[in-house]
Amino acid sequence: MTSYLVLASPGARTPDERSVVIADRFAWLAFIAPVIWLLFNRLWLEALAAALVTVAAGLLAGSLDLTAAGLTIGLALQLIVALEGRTWRAAALERRGWRLVDVVETEDADTAFEIHAARASSPEASPAPETVRSGRTPLMPGRAGGGHAGSIGLVPVERT
Repeated sequence: MTSYLVLASPGARTPDERSVVIADRFAWLAFIAPVIWLLFNRLWLEALAAALVTVAAGLLAGSLDLTAAGLTIGLALQLIVALEGRTWRAAALERRGWRLVDVVETEDADTAFEIHAARASSPEASPAPETVRSGRTPLMPGRAGGGHAGSIGLVPVERT
């Protein structure tokens, strides 16, 4: 199963039809064409940095002595963008005022939004500010007063 991040548009009540559901998984298109994928997702600074690294890797690969280094740098860029690109997209939306309101683990994005809508409309649902802090570290359930969940790359960690 895949984790899906549900982000609510600025000033909107959750759930609404403008909510964005982002899959937290490997992005094949970002692996194949990282700069184009970043531009398509409106990640301008990341796309500029990726373009510069791509040009540098191409120059290195064109050199007879540094071909392996250029190819390695190009492959590393593709992997980083494919693994972290969707996280960068969610962070960019949060900088633009969108709010992370839910994280759902399911098979597809439509089901993730339906689960989120059901959670948000249930009478036991707590308001979004209590379930998700600022940033992307939701409160750990069952912890009195303080542990926060987060991650370092793909590794989940608990902060106290």
